[in-house]
Amino acid sequence: MGRNDTAREAWVRVVGLREAMAENGELAGVLAGLKAHAKGRPAVYDAPHGEPPNIVRCHSLDPEGLRLAFTLSAVVHWGEDALPWRLREMINTVTSLANDCFY
Repeated sequence: MGRNDTAREAWVRVVGLREAMAENGELAGVLAGLKAHAKGRPAVYDAPHGEPPNIVRCHSLDPEGLRLAFTLSAVVHWGEDALPWRLREMINTVTSLANDCFY
């Protein structure tokens, strides 16, 4: 099988911001809530195209799971007792290097 063989590739349907807003459903509310609570987060996390980051969009088929996962993540990463952003990025980079994983 060649590199372009799609039979062995994973694929996740994602819902973008426009589609979520057009449906005006639960996902639109969750995305709006996540954006509202993102204040103070470094701009490096903002996608230049205005869509939520792909890691968020990959959770778009389960709005409640998305809300729960990223609410917890926000507390861990941006809460009062969180490590400073630069230190976390250093830890992430070293861990990725040790795991031979692109970060």
